[in-house]
Amino acid sequence: MILYHNSQDLSYRSPFGAVPTGSSVKISIRVTSDVVPDYVKLRMWRGGEEHIYNMKRTPVDNDVIMYTAVVEMPEKPMLVWYYFIACFEGQVYYYSNNDEMLGGVGLTTTYPTEKSYQITVYKKGFKTPDWFKRGIMYQIFPDRFYGVHNEPIAKKREEYIIHEDWYDNICFNPHRYENGPACNDFFGGNLKGITEKLPYLSELGVSIIYLNPIFEAYSNHRYDTANYKEIDQTLGTAEDFKELCKKAKGYGIRIILDGVFSHTGSDSIYFNKYGCYGENTGAYRDLNSPYRSWYDFAGESNEYRSWWGCSNLPNVNEMTPSYLDYILRDDDSVIKMWLENGASGWRLDVADELPSDFIKILREEVKKTDPDAVIIGEVWEDASNKISYSELREYLLGSELDTVMNYPFKDNMISFVLGNINAEWFSKNIMSIIENYPLETTYALMNILGTHDTMRIKSVLGEVYENDSAPHERHNIKLTPNQETLALKRMSLIVLMQMTFVGVPCIYYGDEIGMEGISDPFNRMPYTWRCINPELLEYYKELCSFRNKRECLKSGKFKTLYAQNNVYVYARYISGHRDAFGKRADNDVVICAVNRGNYCETVEVDVSEFYVNRFNVKFTNEKITTVEAENGKLKINLTPMSAMVFTK
Repeated sequence: MILYHNSQDLSYRSPFGAVPTGSSVKISIRVTSDVVPDYVKLRMWRGGEEHIYNMKRTPVDNDVIMYTAVVEMPEKPMLVWYYFIACFEGQVYYYSNNDEMLGGVGLTTTYPTEKSYQITVYKKGFKTPDWFKRGIMYQIFPDRFYGVHNEPIAKKREEYIIHEDWYDNICFNPHRYENGPACNDFFGGNLKGITEKLPYLSELGVSIIYLNPIFEAYSNHRYDTANYKEIDQTLGTAEDFKELCKKAKGYGIRIILDGVFSHTGSDSIYFNKYGCYGENTGAYRDLNSPYRSWYDFAGESNEYRSWWGCSNLPNVNEMTPSYLDYILRDDDSVIKMWLENGASGWRLDVADELPSDFIKILREEVKKTDPDAVIIGEVWEDASNKISYSELREYLLGSELDTVMNYPFKDNMISFVLGNINAEWFSKNIMSIIENYPLETTYALMNILGTHDTMRIKSVLGEVYENDSAPHERHNIKLTPNQETLALKRMSLIVLMQMTFVGVPCIYYGDEIGMEGISDPFNRMPYTWRCINPELLEYYKELCSFRNKRECLKSGKFKTLYAQNNVYVYARYISGHRDAFGKRADNDVVICAVNRGNYCETVEVDVSEFYVNRFNVKFTNEKITTVEAENGKLKINLTPMSAMVFTK
């Protein structure tokens, strides 16, 4: 007796993946047995309620029977879970998801398990902005990208350090009042500098800029907000921001801001712990402050709850009515003010720390102001079933976020290229995300390789590791020449995959010129304008241009064609003049093949469904420019640590 179900195969579950409310899903299981089962049932949970469906029997051949049930999905967005129960001559068997809960092919047991299959049921009509799905993103840490100054940078605090040399080492001063580093040294990157570099970003192929926080704050990273309605004076003014947005629009580039709404800075107009905003103002110094209710104080004492124990980051009670009004609901609220000043969306810092209702209100108010604005959440795991603080979060059901930072993509890309997982496991992990997310979210995923919170991708791929030396000595942790060669070879693979995968590729500033850096703050060094790897930069430009010109890389379907050991081959394609969203488009196909190993590999993949006999070959050092498919099969010869792209 053999039971078989594959949630990622349309023969067993249709349609694929997440579905809208009120839709129907056809679910089937194949039974191979010389004994006809007593029964086969589908067991499903919807909103905590159990439903049992008797499955319809359809003989296939002598020993094979397909059992099928067509199930109406709920009218309310939620996660639906299911597994199968089959009885043979009184013996009950269960067929459930695999041990890793990745979807696809499952497991047969003689006992019920908690590893059910997931169906994400999202709000009918849920849509993400097309301009975002079709773009290429560039993340900028504002103080470290580029600066234009008509006069010397003014100090806001006496203890500030203003670097006169853009290539100085980072300083490690202790915070004046709290435990931990002050992060109070500044290199002079500003909004005018970003505006001046718009031609560079446009030439690179960028259409979206994501800015780390730009609002008034004590630190250089500005996640300790001091005033949400003021641009930090070291970066410029509100007029500078408007000018940036206006000029960026002329290049076809939109600006996304970082919203830090789970906490503020202790040194802020709202909290004012140190008296820098007046002696008797702010929640810490004034029991009658209008901001007092925003924070979680222990009665009338000044003991307060802070973000992850960082005393300079007092947590806010996000659902406090006056806080909701100030940040979200008022006509001049923070989110509306900056959208009206030119921003095209928000990235929400630490989305796990924000109440679900806060995110839902935020979405309502953002979309009311600009229906085409994007909302991105910082979530490090599978956001469809993330449990945070014992709560199953609702991020992607249609009333919350548009999309999330795709950390699973980053982690699996790196693990595959470094040889920590093989191509089969890479494919399984990636397909699980694609299966669980709404299609509109999948194509809007922020596909990162590194951010301000992680080591730079070049250092990771060169296998550089931190040591126990003092922080100020870690400036010397650099790639050796051999590590540099290895890192660049691996980057050629991983960047090609990033630019051809489903979702929105995001470049962390400086990665395109080969900047390296271990973890914070060394991943936040100033952009090395006088030290650029021209070959790597040109490679990025070519790949960005390729993506921007190929419709199938923006809206085409995705399919894994081969995934074994060191080799992964996948296709992005538009067939039958319909893209992944069913929209009219010209037939188009791009096939990408990657060999992350140290030996030559030859594989053969079935390309018959694309109806292409001759493919052009791109992004390879080989002299081959075209290759023929014979009898619907494409033979691919890959040299060690190489990639090839085949186009119609």
